[in-house]
Amino acid sequence: MAEQTDTEQMLHRLFDQVNQHIETRWAYFSLTATEKFSGIAASLAQVLTLMIFALIMLFFFSMGFAWWLGDLIGHRAGGFALAGLIFVPIAFFVYRWIGPFVRDKVLESVLHDETEENPNTNG
Repeated sequence: MAEQTDTEQMLHRLFDQVNQHIETRWAYFSLTATEKFSGIAASLAQVLTLMIFALIMLFFFSMGFAWWLGDLIGHRAGGFALAGLIFVPIAFFVYRWIGPFVRDKVLESVLHDETEENPNTNG
């Protein structure tokens, strides 16, 4: 009988240790996810801020370019139309370039974070 109580105590202790291990792993996962999310949020805020200022600058440059082009050809509305036509192929190439560029940068960032967390893994 004493053997069975020792076994029960060992199983109870093992169960507590497994429970504690699971809780510790969950806390680690939560902290890791929070860290990654905050890093992504900070990067997104930086990129959005830069994009807003870049778009404002692009707007004013394109307005000035269209105005100048209109004065050059002697017809202001035609200058705006030509400026718009010039921006169509530029927008197409930027659209084709930005998707793969962003995808590659995000994958590189995620993989870089993974290798920093697990430097001893082979792969």
